[in-house]
Amino acid sequence: MKKLMKILAAIVAFAIIVGILWFANGFLGNPVSKILAKNAAKNYIAETYADRDFIIEELNYNFKDMGYYAHVKSPSSVDTYFSVYISMLGKIKRDSYENVLNGWNTYQRIEDEYRQMVNSVFSLPEFPLVSNIDYGTIEIMEKDTTGGFDKANYGIKMSELELDKEYNIKELAKTAGHIVFYAQDDEISFKRASEILLTLKEFLDKADVPFYAIDFILEKPRNEDETPNQDRTTINTANFLYGDIYEEDLEKRLEEEHNALMDYYKEQDAKGK
Repeated sequence: MKKLMKILAAIVAFAIIVGILWFANGFLGNPVSKILAKNAAKNYIAETYADRDFIIEELNYNFKDMGYYAHVKSPSSVDTYFSVYISMLGKIKRDSYENVLNGWNTYQRIEDEYRQMVNSVFSLPEFPLVSNIDYGTIEIMEKDTTGGFDKANYGIKMSELELDKEYNIKELAKTAGHIVFYAQDDEISFKRASEILLTLKEFLDKADVPFYAIDFILEKPRNEDETPNQDRTTINTANFLYGDIYEEDLEKRLEEEHNALMDYYKEQDAKGK
């Protein structure tokens, strides 16, 4: 009986060890598969991009698809970086080099620089406005700009971006810069919205951070636990132009934009039904 118990205990222990290894393999990979993936990535880069100076910066495991991805970059090109995706058995699945060719990486560089530029204003100690969401982005001109009231009909064309070119971000922002700002205030009125929007523009102008349009939303302050206020009264605008942000009749323009946007959303909801 004791011998049987020992055997059963050994079986249970073995099963537990196998389970732990299986779990770890699924979430962390294993040394053997990592070596296979690394060698596969090296061979793939050497064969596919033989004439380039690409290097593998690092190799990581992705537990979601139970495979590896190698970060590849060029020391001589700031916009040339991509990933190679490899299976656990060392088979190449695909790479993302297309992001280098189609301008996406170059756009990301421009986008990041502009976002940091805008964030530097919103994070100033003297910046007086309270917001829940606030950032800047460079809009991409879409092929179809007639699909919705709130769709931007301005921006840069990603296909026209040049690899590694040093762009004047401020000049681009004059025609493609887009601000998103969810202001929080106890007073929800077009008068208060006008005051906040003028203050926002004043700070961005003072810092010489241009923008072409803004999604401006005024809402009640969030609760202490960051949950939304029960009073959902808001003022909403989409792609409100920089050129329309001036004191004279601003309340009226904001009200017209808000009403037009709400009517559009109602139409879309009705179509959905």
